[in-house]
Amino acid sequence: GILGMAQVVLDTSVIAKLFLKEEGSGTATAFKDSYIKGKIDIVMPSLVKYELMNVLKYKGFTKREIIEALEVIRDYGFLILELEDAVINRTAEISVDYDISAYDATFIAFAQDVGAMLYTADRKLLAKVRQVKFVKHFSEFVE
Repeated sequence: GILGMAQVVLDTSVIAKLFLKEEGSGTATAFKDSYIKGKIDIVMPSLVKYELMNVLKYKGFTKREIIEALEVIRDYGFLILELEDAVINRTAEISVDYDISAYDATFIAFAQDVGAMLYTADRKLLAKVRQVKFVKHFSEFVE
């Protein structure tokens, strides 16, 4: 990151907690606070926007609420990037190698590409990618 700031990638399971009053929403807020204080840089693949819409829709959010959530993400200025072809190819490999969804594999390939830690709230995913050292449960985050 700029000025040696730690770059972190958050998957949708963590980002969604900024909008859902559920277990771990306090920890999700810790990432946001660190980001606002300039301690970390949050970078994510553009897939996060579509996954977030899906999660919020299934949680019963209205159209207006979903659009507002997307605006909040934009307003924070998190770095949201498109995947290059090589990273998309790596996504396919990771998906097959670890028997995980292409969606989950996207975040892993992206984090690997940018050289950042990936934080997730998804314990099933963590169990499948135990040997991938740069993927951690979001509760393990320390500023």
